[in-house]
Amino acid sequence: MTLDRLPASPRTPAPATHPIAGIKRIPAEATVGQRRIFGVLLGALLGLVYGLVSQTINRLTLPGVPLYQPPFGPLGNALLGGMAGAGLGLLVALPTSRTLGIALASAASASAIIASSLLRLGSELSAGLQLLLGILLSVPLSWFAVPVIALLRWAVDRQVDQQARGEPLRVRWRVLLALALVMIFLAAFELFDTAAQEQLRTTDRMLKTALAAAGPAELPAPLRGPRVHGFPVGSGDAYTLEWTRQDLDRFIELRPAANYDQHAAVIARLAGGYRLVCLFPTTRSGPTCGTY
Repeated sequence: MTLDRLPASPRTPAPATHPIAGIKRIPAEATVGQRRIFGVLLGALLGLVYGLVSQTINRLTLPGVPLYQPPFGPLGNALLGGMAGAGLGLLVALPTSRTLGIALASAASASAIIASSLLRLGSELSAGLQLLLGILLSVPLSWFAVPVIALLRWAVDRQVDQQARGEPLRVRWRVLLALALVMIFLAAFELFDTAAQEQLRTTDRMLKTALAAAGPAELPAPLRGPRVHGFPVGSGDAYTLEWTRQDLDRFIELRPAANYDQHAAVIARLAGGYRLVCLFPTTRSGPTCGTY
């Protein structure tokens, strides 16, 4: 009998103890669907974690100070972060190619970061300057987002593989916990430094005193300066405070010709539409305030 006529031996199934015995055969279509579902869920989880930490970390360190957090406030922004994360998760998991998925999600992330920067800059700047500053401020964050998105795609593929192997949730949740810790670490960079916190507290104390004052004579000294006009003394208006070092030349009248690298401003937006800017020339000096 020649070798080419030998009967094919039947394929014997792998024994139950073999490593591949526990792997389920899943149709390709089902795997694609699972990958996209995991992409949405993991992206939403990580976006929500980042949003919650980044939007609350300064409120926890500055209790009682009303911070300016556009566009929807801390809770709304956190939910928006979860929705944005879900969208990025879907994009990164959509193609079969990992590289293409990471590229799509990274491009979308860069666009979202630019839009967020434009919202932070506010409407006081011209459209061209807003766009230029938005792009310049967003480029570093966009590059940092790429490895996070790549990590998200790896986690999605790993979840699909672990589910196929029938691994228990207590094992699969380790990856999710590690990713959540990474997002908490990244969100912690939103924390204001000590100098910024003190400048916000100083402005908050001044406004509380001024809005409860019986007359102009009781205003704190920085609010009696020549550039403060029409302050609503004793009105009790609600307000928000924004700390910034971006484009301070729009407040050039308040800037001394020294220590430019140390200048910072706190912008107070009162409920009645009044806007006050207090510029701090150094981390240890008092503010010079003006109406804008």
